[in-house]
Amino acid sequence: MENKENKNELIHIRIEPTVKEKSEDIFKKLGINMSYAVSLFLNQVILKNGFPFNVELPQVNETEVEALAKIIEATGGNGEVSERNQKIIHLYSIGDIDYDTAVYAIKRSFVRE
Repeated sequence: MENKENKNELIHIRIEPTVKEKSEDIFKKLGINMSYAVSLFLNQVILKNGFPFNVELPQVNETEVEALAKIIEATGGNGEVSERNQKIIHLYSIGDIDYDTAVYAIKRSFVRE
């Protein structure tokens, strides 16, 4: 790493407050601050000539997506998927929510409708 005298570049980023708080808590336990952690990450990017970890799209389990569709039908769906349930399935398919959460949300949607 470069010595402290050469550190004169500034990076401004916007992130979710909870991401910042949780990561700072972890860095504190590791004995480092956010600035050092970002510098460490960027140095690893340089060393690896890319991300220092795999960056992949989440694997979509087609069986579970089909199961979600069956749940929609079994809980009163008329063959058409509501916009709300399409959003739930989309969140599941991109990995933002897990299968159990998707099933729960879809079942709740039929209670509300």
